[in-house]
Amino acid sequence: MNFAGNLPPPARIAIVGAAVVIVLAGARAATPILGPLLVAVFFAMITAPVMAWLTRRGIPRIPAAILVVVGLIGIFAGVIAFLGVALTGFIRSLPGYQAGLEEEIAVLADYGIDPDTFTIWDYIDQGFVIQQIAGIAREVGNIAVDAFLVFVGIGFLLIEAPRLTATLKKHLGAESTLYRHFSQSGRLLIDYVVVRTKVNLITGVGTGLFLAVLGVDFAVLWGFIAFVLSYVPYIGLVVAAIPPTLLALIEFGPAGAVAVIAAVALIDAAAENLFLPRMAGRELNLSPFFVLFSVVFWGFILGTVGIFLAIPLTIAVKLSLDSWEETRWIGEMMGSGDRDR
Repeated sequence: MNFAGNLPPPARIAIVGAAVVIVLAGARAATPILGPLLVAVFFAMITAPVMAWLTRRGIPRIPAAILVVVGLIGIFAGVIAFLGVALTGFIRSLPGYQAGLEEEIAVLADYGIDPDTFTIWDYIDQGFVIQQIAGIAREVGNIAVDAFLVFVGIGFLLIEAPRLTATLKKHLGAESTLYRHFSQSGRLLIDYVVVRTKVNLITGVGTGLFLAVLGVDFAVLWGFIAFVLSYVPYIGLVVAAIPPTLLALIEFGPAGAVAVIAAVALIDAAAENLFLPRMAGRELNLSPFFVLFSVVFWGFILGTVGIFLAIPLTIAVKLSLDSWEETRWIGEMMGSGDRDR
């Protein structure tokens, strides 16, 4: 008996809404477990092309998955070592940067602006930065456990992917609309994640190269941070540009700071408007409002993991909504409307 189908539309909407709220509340409560799982899925998507390349060359799936995971562990260890060295050097240089920034801001007194109104000292003070890094270091144990779960999860996902696909194909039917849509959506989502990573790499490398040419200290560090934070749309790159802009202000004056802001904006515009459309097409375009809303929403539900995975999660939701006639209109509302032009 189709009980829900006999209910009036307001009642069905209320039931579905209540179910969604319960699921989201459960997801938020399960973030310590769900977060590492989503990160594992994300990296499995990124490394899926590498896994496919290895298997096409005759390497069995289990050894291929082990090679991929070992490679990721090596990259992860290298990144940690690089960040440790770079941040140590940056912290040691903070007193000199603070003195230089005080001199730059003191000039504002000539224009009737009180330098004491600036609270930036709280954020570049050496003691504050060391305190924050010490807090992160105290979480190393938890991070190590999460990292172990992530790497194990990546390996199993890469190994189990063909079996999971075959199971869905068997039970849904190879010719069923649901299976075809699921397969197409999965490929589109993987393609987007891979392309997003390539575009972020362009942004990070471009930012780092420009800063290095300009002579800004720790240019590689700021380029890497730009690469990582570019996964957070609109907000991430703005946050990533703040430290090198301040350093350029200290080292080269206002002209240097303006040059950094302009260069980062141009690099980001080129990556987002030239490279991303060519690589990904327009199948997965989302409304700018929903992009920004998704960062806030998934950040509230899943914390830091949700902020970085907001767009892939939103795309997955949109593709799911597009699969059903009753919810397709919601997916269309989430789109940018470019396909209608």
